[in-house]
Amino acid sequence: MLDYDLEAARYDETRGGLPRARAAAEAVHGLVGGVADGGTLLDVACGTGLVSAQLAARGLRVLGVDASAGMARIAAGRVGVALGDARRLPVRDGAVEAVTTIWLLHLLDDARPVIAEAGRVLRHGGVFVTTVDKRASHGPGGRPDPSDRAGTVVAEAARHGLRASGEATFTGHGQGGAGPDPVFRLLAFRRVLTRGSGMKRPGTPSQPLRLPQ
Repeated sequence: MLDYDLEAARYDETRGGLPRARAAAEAVHGLVGGVADGGTLLDVACGTGLVSAQLAARGLRVLGVDASAGMARIAAGRVGVALGDARRLPVRDGAVEAVTTIWLLHLLDDARPVIAEAGRVLRHGGVFVTTVDKRASHGPGGRPDPSDRAGTVVAEAARHGLRASGEATFTGHGQGGAGPDPVFRLLAFRRVLTRGSGMKRPGTPSQPLRLPQ
């Protein structure tokens, strides 16, 4: 995996920059806008905050979380941000209206803890949006059973009270190399009440991250 602290300074210019961020934000906003308006969207693994800032520009109240200090320093100039592990978010149970994980799950050996955390921090009726099948967007190759495979994500989400509610695509501008730009897929899930869904995760921080007012 890349050292994102070192990669942070050149990340945007090598990943499609503002055109790609705008395309991603427009697609995400179409899936969460009605739910997140007036509430908080938690952008997990927000990176440099370029997509986060574009979501904020569309009227959403956005808070970014990233595990890389280098990425978080850049993101802090664009949106509210905090250092945090996507597998143990410093946010109370049921505290936010929307959660996004854009270009995260494919990097992980096991995406299940991240999906579980999305379900934990979402309020009833909130929306989780994530990219899936990222490697497939670039053509054949990659791991035979990636952690962001759509079927795997849908099944795990259901275990945590997250019911599939929509999908969208957007173009990865500047990501095609010598070929056409890839088209990335987003899935959305609505938080529903299930047996045990109100249970607090063991070890939830007693002093959680303060959400924007």
